Amino acid sequence: MSLKHDDRLRALTHQDSDFWADVVDNVLIVAITDVRGVITYVNDRFCEISRYPREELLGATHRIVNSGYHDASFFRQMYRTIRGGEIWRGNICNRAKDGTLYWVATTIMPKHNSLGAVEGYVATRFEITELMNTRDRLKSLAATDPLTGLFNRGGFNNVLQTAVEDKSQNITRDIMLVMFDLDGFKQINDIHGHHAGDVVLKVISNRLLALVHPEDAVCRLGGDEFALILNHTLHKFPLSLMLEKLLAELEAPIEVGNTMVNVSGSIGVTPIASQESAESLQKNADIALYAAKRAGGHQARMFDMTLHQHALERAQILNDAREGVMKDQFELYYQPIMNFSTGKCDQIEALLRWHHPQRGLLAAESFRDVFLDAALAQVMSPRLVKSFQNDMRMWNTSLDAYPNLTINLSRLDLLNIGFQNDLEAEIKRQGGKAADYVLEISESVLAGRRSDRVLQRLQELSELGFQLTLDDFGLATLPISVLRTISFTQAKISRKLVKDIETSPQARGVVAHLIGLAHAFGLSVTVSGVETKGQMEVLREMGADRIQGFYISPPISAANLVLAEHIIAPDHTEITLQAS
Repeated sequence: MSLKHDDRLRALTHQDSDFWADVVDNVLIVAITDVRGVITYVNDRFCEISRYPREELLGATHRIVNSGYHDASFFRQMYRTIRGGEIWRGNICNRAKDGTLYWVATTIMPKHNSLGAVEGYVATRFEITELMNTRDRLKSLAATDPLTGLFNRGGFNNVLQTAVEDKSQNITRDIMLVMFDLDGFKQINDIHGHHAGDVVLKVISNRLLALVHPEDAVCRLGGDEFALILNHTLHKFPLSLMLEKLLAELEAPIEVGNTMVNVSGSIGVTPIASQESAESLQKNADIALYAAKRAGGHQARMFDMTLHQHALERAQILNDAREGVMKDQFELYYQPIMNFSTGKCDQIEALLRWHHPQRGLLAAESFRDVFLDAALAQVMSPRLVKSFQNDMRMWNTSLDAYPNLTINLSRLDLLNIGFQNDLEAEIKRQGGKAADYVLEISESVLAGRRSDRVLQRLQELSELGFQLTLDDFGLATLPISVLRTISFTQAKISRKLVKDIETSPQARGVVAHLIGLAHAFGLSVTVSGVETKGQMEVLREMGADRIQGFYISPPISAANLVLAEHIIAPDHTEITLQAS
């Protein structure tokens, strides 16, 4: 026996042995087992915390208090350590006789005989239940959104990874990742304030919790983005019915103070597959969500390889566009607009064209996703303004006068005050005036997010003297009241409504109604996409004010526009370019 042990034993005199036993029993939970793990001794603290009487513990093994919390590998590592004669330390969750769980910080020391062989084990423990419960509460808080009580993004990542592992263990199990955001939520924040937005998020969260099985995950990823991981719910409802119920819950009115507000949802869905990573599953659901938005929202889309291919093509287009902007591959073309009353072209619309090195000259419809990328639009805007500058200088030196210039503005343009300031400054430098320019805004832009900011900017532009055209008139769900709020001067009817007017009475009726409605608000009407003389004559009879389309002229470059003092229509009609 070492000197250190001798000194320790001298302190434990026979007359103090009861005192030291009391110290151990009041501080430590003690059990002694033989080499097979059979309990041969427990102190009172062990009986007290385990709720087992001593006679039930003696002769048993520690399996009697096994909670099932730890897996088999945990105990294999522990037994490997102590059977090797080494001390093991760790935290163990046990189950008392009444079913309650308790945690103990445990030290297990092998007891050696005189030959040095292990003949048993002494386990001493401290109870740390409250400490571990506090740890679990902190972990829960770290994974929980404080506003709604749902899983936050960190919690979502954990439960999604668990779902992937569950799928790998049972590949026949249906598990779905559903991701969505709230269309119209931004307007509620902007109009009614952030408190109203918080109310909406809480109401939506409560509806989701009521809709989804308690064992399935409901997550708020941030802002108005949510995710569901559905497994048990699908045992009750087929996926299609579940998505219908989800859309209905999202679109049901929400009471905020003394008013009712509405949002809706765009939903992306992807099956959870064991061979997919959590990151790729999120990307797949995002792709499906984006497809639902592009299709108009208020719907769910399931991810498939077609959507995946579209996403790859979109990414390639954006990558090509970034390079194309730097290499000046984009050019403005101009399409003449004919005035029925004069037979002359008094407006021209600026249209962006892309000289793609592999695909040739592309119209804007071929790369519309470019206009939705804020970073790319920010790079492109000053270059377009520069292109306008160069074209206007050319016309000023080559033409006595030129028609009003119509410019399409996206939502990003309208929210980019710098773009507008640059345009206005260049018009002044060229000696022009705002009234010579027609700013064209589609209904979908006005119906989108931050519409209040967009409307405010339009009103400011109107006050500066710009003419305003409402594009795609009749295609979106724009409130008629907007026509009273904003000083629009013109409305443009989409080619989608025009293509069948020669043969379809219904199509003619729709267009005639829109022309009458626009005129009732004091707006002149331009109809786009006119490709035949028959369409032109029908529109003339209906009272349209202007037409544009390939029947009049395709878009042409600024240089060719200078040369085209007259445009020859397919029926050999000569149409003169003229200033308004």
